[in-house]
Amino acid sequence: MANTKSAAKNARKAARRHTLRVSVKSELKTLRKRVITAAETKAADVNEVTRTAIKKYAKAASNKYIHPKTAARKISRLMKAVNRLQA
Repeated sequence: MANTKSAAKNARKAARRHTLRVSVKSELKTLRKRVITAAETKAADVNEVTRTAIKKYAKAASNKYIHPKTAARKISRLMKAVNRLQA
C-alpha cells in the first residue's frame, strides 16, 4: 500500500498504463492471427489486413507499448510468413 499521496497516484497511473498496454498487446496478437488466417485461405484482403497490422505494430512501438526492435522483428516475421503462404 502506498505511504504518500504521490505514491498512491503513481500506483493509479501504473494500473491505467498496465490496462492499456495489455489491451494493445492483445490487439496485436489478434491482428497477427487475422493476417495469418487470411494468408492461409488466400483471401482477397490479405494486403489490406497486413498493412493494418504493420501500422499497428509501428504505432505500438512509437508509443512505447512494445520495444521498437520487437516491433521490427514481429513485422519481419509476419511478412515472411505471409510471403511464404502466398507463394
